[in-house]
Amino acid sequence: SEHVDQVIKAQNMAGLADYNNDLKEGKYQSHIREPLGKSYVRGYNYPTEVTKTEFQYGVPTGVSENAKDVLYPIGGHREEIRRADDPGAQKERTYDWNVDKVKHRFGYAEQKVLNGAAHSLHPERLESSFPKTVIVKKTVEDFKQVAHDILGKPKNLGQGRIPVQNEHSFGISTIGNDAWNAAKCIHGEPTDKEVEPDSDLGKSMKAGCTNELRTEEDINRTFGTPSIRLDIPYKEKRSVADHQNYGDEPDAVDLLFPTTFTELGISDYDFSVLRPRDQVKELFSKIGYSYKIGKFNAMFNRAKIIDNARSDCCSCKSFMKIVEEMNDIE
Repeated sequence: SEHVDQVIKAQNMAGLADYNNDLKEGKYQSHIREPLGKSYVRGYNYPTEVTKTEFQYGVPTGVSENAKDVLYPIGGHREEIRRADDPGAQKERTYDWNVDKVKHRFGYAEQKVLNGAAHSLHPERLESSFPKTVIVKKTVEDFKQVAHDILGKPKNLGQGRIPVQNEHSFGISTIGNDAWNAAKCIHGEPTDKEVEPDSDLGKSMKAGCTNELRTEEDINRTFGTPSIRLDIPYKEKRSVADHQNYGDEPDAVDLLFPTTFTELGISDYDFSVLRPRDQVKELFSKIGYSYKIGKFNAMFNRAKIIDNARSDCCSCKSFMKIVEEMNDIE
């Protein structure tokens, strides 16, 4: 099939071919009524005024007051010259009121109750909180005892008192002579021997892989590969594909609560690296700890003793401890 660029270029016409194509397209009604780049031609006969360039449709808006002057009148809201259309002004309708409309409040007002919070906390102090005693006929009360259900008592069927004691309970008791409850149905009644651990628990039953020691030297031997490989030499320059843990990886607490220097790409290991004298002096000078040559050498020698360094080096961590001790000493 043809490529996309060939199909698109085949539609591009120029010169005489483009002129002939316009003559052919001009015969279609859609080309006549919808010319390219112009509005839809509906064939209306508009008046001569419409064809003028300055003609505009619609009714022109009359001159009105500026909205800014309405919201923020010049000179502010004047009390002595208040208009009905001022923001927040009450509209004056010239009604003949029987009351003073400035002080009077329309609507229903609740009765003001004094010490409302105290009555809410202690409702028993109000007389209206208890129902009033109403004396009724005994026949009415007897009818309620028979026709209505009484809380905590069976319905009165008019058969008199049942000849049983007050502590009597109807029905079959759930606790009987048979002590097999749901717990015993689940656990059963095993013997002491049955609850003992299995004889093969913690032991390998595969032939040739039992836990029995083959030699006496294996009594204190730990089998398997340790997680932290201290049994192999440490590599200063490790490969990216080296997945061994040589004991220099951060702990879980360091991952959960990283130090303030972690965002700068500085780890605790960087503070423990032994650095030469000139490099330590340069690092601490940049953070504002500049000392004379005699005091700096004394502090550096103290830091070397802490690190037990044989060469003329110390760590930033040890030097920082000496800074805390000897910074104020002249």
